[in-house]
Amino acid sequence: MIAKHYGTHPNIEAIRKTCDLGKGGVSLLGISKAAEEIGFKTIGGRLSFDTLTSEVPLPCIIHWNQNHFVVVYKIKKRRGNQYEVYVADPGKGLITYTKEEFCEHWVSTKTNGEEKGIALLLEPTEKFYVQNDTETIPTQNRVKFLWKYLRKYRRFFIQLILGLLLGSLLQLIFPFLTQAIVDTGIGGKDIGFVWLVLLAETMLLFSRTAIDFIRSKILLHISTRINISLISDFFIKLMKLPMKFFDTKLMGDLLQRIEDHRRVEQFLTSSSLSLLFSFFTFLVFGVVLAVYNLGIFFVFLLGTSLYAGWIILFLKKRRQLDYKYFEQAGRNRNVTYQLIGGMQEIKLQGCEQRKRWEWEDVQADLFKVNLQSLNLQQVQQTGSITINEVKNILITVLAATAVIHGSMTLGMMLAVQYIIGQLNSPVEQLIQFIYSWQDVSISLDRMNEIHTESNEENAEK
Repeated sequence: MIAKHYGTHPNIEAIRKTCDLGKGGVSLLGISKAAEEIGFKTIGGRLSFDTLTSEVPLPCIIHWNQNHFVVVYKIKKRRGNQYEVYVADPGKGLITYTKEEFCEHWVSTKTNGEEKGIALLLEPTEKFYVQNDTETIPTQNRVKFLWKYLRKYRRFFIQLILGLLLGSLLQLIFPFLTQAIVDTGIGGKDIGFVWLVLLAETMLLFSRTAIDFIRSKILLHISTRINISLISDFFIKLMKLPMKFFDTKLMGDLLQRIEDHRRVEQFLTSSSLSLLFSFFTFLVFGVVLAVYNLGIFFVFLLGTSLYAGWIILFLKKRRQLDYKYFEQAGRNRNVTYQLIGGMQEIKLQGCEQRKRWEWEDVQADLFKVNLQSLNLQQVQQTGSITINEVKNILITVLAATAVIHGSMTLGMMLAVQYIIGQLNSPVEQLIQFIYSWQDVSISLDRMNEIHTESNEENAEK
């Protein structure tokens, strides 16, 4: 983070190895050693807040909550003795604190009545600017990585896409049948025509159901194979890694990465196809809605844009919570594994209560993350439901007004209501796709950490 501030992009994996990163994390000495390795001059010590604001070159690294390291990259002085401290936290992103909030997390000792905290100061030397910046750790293109698993089953995906398109076309007929029942059948008091249309709807319904059944079986076939391929490749890579790699990774962390593979599999076989289906449905029904009434179409488009914008507004916070959940879920798996696998040792050492308290502490941390996720979800739902319902009410008012003025028939109004109902689903699926892509991007980044590690034979050279 600090190296990027000064304009270079060093090898992250090499830095991790130089830091002596272990299962318990990294020390300030390890960070200092890695910083000097890439060309920084470092000084560590205990400082007061006044010294930090007036004499320290920023950005610098500070010890946070006695168990974590963050970067202070800017400090602004406000009126009086008020300060704003800008912190870059690897787990939470960019956060701004007041002086009081910052000191609460940073201060660790009090000397001669003066509160102090630990900081590591870094200043680039000539070596930093002349170092070879080309040996960066390789990264995999996300789309290329996913395509590697998709291309094996192109034939099945073509069948699925054809099924989706056929189902959408069958669905397109329903609003016109609804209009025909009301305007022609009921308006003309022709019961025979009504029965004929209902019979046609029944046949279309059976056809759609049959297509869905076939699609589900093909999807199960593809998803099972892709899931096995993903996890099998993960295990193949793990078995090629050197022994020292496993000294730095917790069991729960590796198990949690397997869950990342399942998330990718769900995205490939479900979310991506749903997006295609949603796009086609939205396009077709949107055109039909515009033909019925252009004003209603623009109201729907505006409401949908506001709805999507409201959801996208929270993506950054959601990403931060996903990282926190991954960390806590990994800890939970690791502690549970140790508790069950080491029961004999625990009983011999007489530390049952301490281990149980350790497990309960992890559950409390996991609960806090879940609560934060729930709060975020509820805020999102409140705004999205409000926007969606206001949009639907406005469309109903516009449609009813058009019927009263004679520019629309009652059958057309019912058809419009049916179309709006069908259009709401693609919008929801589009939002879910945005969520899924964000989740998969995070998962692919974590998977990339494993797949780009040097194999044992390469590491020994």
